[in-house]
Amino acid sequence: MDLLTFEIARSAFDDRRYTDAVRSLEPLVERHPDDRSLRELLARSYFSAAMLVKAEEQARDLVRRSPSDAYAHLLLARALERQSRHSEARGHRVMAHVLGADV
Repeated sequence: MDLLTFEIARSAFDDRRYTDAVRSLEPLVERHPDDRSLRELLARSYFSAAMLVKAEEQARDLVRRSPSDAYAHLLLARALERQSRHSEARGHRVMAHVLGADV
């Protein structure tokens, strides 16, 4: 993984420049599709930039790849809730809680 690009993306996220983070992360995720930390930061960046469908897609992928990941379930629940899909989000929020996420 290109650590410099990842650090630039993380810095952009920390500075609340979410679309800049997305622009840095998308090519990294394409090159390293199995890197969980990249996908998680991309999902968080999409969510924070109100790119909710893309945030949902990334979160679903995280859940699919690691069903016992509490934070992935929480990310997915939040993305669904912001799209007013509360009944669909409920199961993921419960799963996040059961797996130990601070919900």
